[in-house]
Parts: sequence; structure tokens; C-alpha cells
Amino acid sequence: VSQCPPQPRCHRCGATPVSPRCPPGDAAVPTCPQGMAKNGAEAEIDEGLYSRQLYVLGHEAMKRMQTSNVLVSGLRGLGVEVAKNLILGGVKSVTLHDPHEATWTDLASQ
Repeated sequence: VSQCPPQPRCHRCGATPVSPRCPPGDAAVPTCPQGMAKNGAEAEIDEGLYSRQLYVLGHEAMKRMQTSNVLVSGLRGLGVEVAKNLILGGVKSVTLHDPHEATWTDLASQ
């Protein structure tokens, strides 16, 4: 699990870099890129990126998706599409399992 690099950021106003107008003690709050949570902390949902999903699923379901670990077993044509949509949906991690070797006939199913 990668650590987020600390960046000086004001805790109250979010200014980067910390400006002189920020109160002392509010500086150097570690922030994570792309809205990712730091080691188990709850992440904010990027409403610009997931606006359509938020409209359908709601905030609570999106928070649950962001903390979900998913296993996709069987990567034929449907499995690949399901895995792609799960990844684009914003789940925490996706593990892919396919017990079969890829063949030439698999190309037509994708």
C-alpha cells in the first residue's frame, strides 16, 4: 500500500501552498492525490467524476463501493466487461481469476 506524499495544505481553507493568512498549526496536513483515502481513512467522493453513479446509487452505496474488494472469476467476454465496469465504477480493488487459457475463439467474444 503506497503512502501519500505530504504536501503543505491549510486544514481549514485547503490553500496550497499554505498562505500567510492561514492560522498557525493548520499547515502541513498530509493530502492524498485523486481523492484517495490514506490507509483506511474515509475518502471524499469525487462528484464530478462519479456524478451519474451518485444520482442512481446515492452517496452511501458509493462509499461502500470505494471500500469493496471484488473477485471476478472467469474472464470470457462477459467477465472482461464486468471487470472493466467495476474498475470504472470506483471499487477499491479488483482481483481477476481465469482458470482457462486464452484461445483464438476468445477474440470474438470481446
